Amino acid sequence: MTNAFSRIGRMCASVVFGGGLLAGSSFAAQTINVTLPHAVTVGSTTLPSGQYTLTTLEMTDGNEYFVVRGQNTPTLTMQAQRVDVNQDEKTRMVLSKDGDTWHFDKLYVEGDSNAYEFSK
Repeated sequence: MTNAFSRIGRMCASVVFGGGLLAGSSFAAQTINVTLPHAVTVGSTTLPSGQYTLTTLEMTDGNEYFVVRGQNTPTLTMQAQRVDVNQDEKTRMVLSKDGDTWHFDKLYVEGDSNAYEFSK
């Protein structure tokens, strides 16, 4: 009886692990290097000017997220919306200014017919 429960437990564990691998493979990631010429505010955090990496996380539900990493700054996650663009653009980050505060506005990625628009 103990062996039967042991086998069922191992089988369930392997099914859960295999399901985790399938879920993990449904995400796509791309890393983009960005130089911020100004301090940029994301939510309640202000990122100083400097070098950052943005890593895309495309979720299966259609939402786009970017993980922002820099030296000596906290790691942030931002949500973005895909928007159609008329032409292929070079990879570039567009910032917007609201008073004295800069924000991420749009990200264009070379070879992608979509851009990513960030909410403030």
